[in-house]
Amino acid sequence: MEQTLESAGLDYELTLAEREDVQKRYPNVYFPEPTLEPVFYGRRDKVRIPEKRAIVDQKVHETTQSPGVYGICSEAYKIIHYEDIIHMVENSVGALTDYGKVQVCPTTYLDGGRLRINVKFPEMKSEIKKVDSIIPKVDVFSSYDLSTKLTGKFGAWQLKCTNGMGIWKSMQRFAKRHLQNLFLNDFGNTISEGMLIFGEQVNTWKNWASTQIEKEIYETIWDELPFSKAERTKIEALPEIGTQMLLSKAVETNTLDLWGLNSVLTQFATHEVKSELRRIDLEPAIARSMELLYAKTTGGIH
Repeated sequence: MEQTLESAGLDYELTLAEREDVQKRYPNVYFPEPTLEPVFYGRRDKVRIPEKRAIVDQKVHETTQSPGVYGICSEAYKIIHYEDIIHMVENSVGALTDYGKVQVCPTTYLDGGRLRINVKFPEMKSEIKKVDSIIPKVDVFSSYDLSTKLTGKFGAWQLKCTNGMGIWKSMQRFAKRHLQNLFLNDFGNTISEGMLIFGEQVNTWKNWASTQIEKEIYETIWDELPFSKAERTKIEALPEIGTQMLLSKAVETNTLDLWGLNSVLTQFATHEVKSELRRIDLEPAIARSMELLYAKTTGGIH
């Protein structure tokens, strides 16, 4: 089922002036001008393909000097403009009063084919270790290239090294119950409920900080992590921001804990991986591997 305004949970559309206002607030973000165009085939006599449309960016890219085609959709497809989604997120989090100041940071990638809005809560700080605190974040995703419908996920932002982290196990339970209705005029309430589960995850992360990783277990985790052998070499040579801890030395001296391992892995994914698409994919993959490692280390499911 292709997205419509109803399936995306947006029951309004901004005017052109309102969209331009959103664009002015984020001058460093590329905003496409998507339109639905007819699709034809044939070399000589062009034949229109019935009930199909091309999603086309009418802006002329500086790099290509031609409009971009994001994908082919049915006539039932409805474009949900990025500006409308950003406006909805701003209004929803602006109505929240329990979490202090909220930061909304949108970005587009793949030539504007995909949107990610990072929502951070800088005043909701939790300390995992001494001088190592995190804040909650919510990522909102949409696309013009048909890769994803409007959706979202919860995570955390590590302050000392500006790492982005995903939450796997606890938030999986939350996602199954709520993400289908995440944007049905209830985004603020969804965040409030998510904060409760986030608190549970913070307690788990504090346990990670006191969970030592033995060398034998450390070796097995690399088979499950989404990194190549070459990337492992780079990660093990990467000093952790703040502590300067190296994974290889910490393992040899039996001083490596699960939180430290997670910090170095997310540091590499956040700062060393250039592809925005891969960074987004790595976040939940690392989180899942760490949850499995925690269960293996403690001998149970958490």
